[in-house]
Amino acid sequence: MNNIGIIGASGFLGSYMQDRLDAVAIRGRFGWPRRYWLEAADRYKNLDTIVIAARACRKEKPRRNIHTITKEVAGLANILKAFHDRRIIYTSSRSVFDNSIDEYEPISRENITKMVEIASRGHLRNLTINLPNDVTPLTPLSSCSPATDDYTVYSATKLCGESLVRCCRDFTIFRIWDIEQ
Repeated sequence: MNNIGIIGASGFLGSYMQDRLDAVAIRGRFGWPRRYWLEAADRYKNLDTIVIAARACRKEKPRRNIHTITKEVAGLANILKAFHDRRIIYTSSRSVFDNSIDEYEPISRENITKMVEIASRGHLRNLTINLPNDVTPLTPLSSCSPATDDYTVYSATKLCGESLVRCCRDFTIFRIWDIEQ
């Protein structure tokens, strides 16, 4: 298996992936300076694949606002710059599409992790994949009626993140619907 590092390994999905993939937890926060991420990239130069399973949100309401979107997008740009020579796997969200799609089954962390493992081996390069795979969203959120503020901010954050990740030479984006609890 390739050497995998996970940013966001303390979360629900990231911790599961770290255990199952025998991956390295890369400690860090989106708000940390670029020099930290450059040092981390040097410290973890043996890693082939970087999984970004982290997100920025606040514990108190509003959970997401202009500060969280700018922190996550700027932080992601720093991470991508630092790990520019690695395979990037980015966990996005169904939030980039109309929230009215509700005819789907949640996906398990196990199945997400299997897909990440496949991508870490060099398969699924430069693709955006919906998980579960049978979901075919039709309407981008920007064309829909407004959602809640938290939802709109989160979807904009993920869309910006996807745009940044697509600039990488080797990436896979997984748009995850709901994860089984």
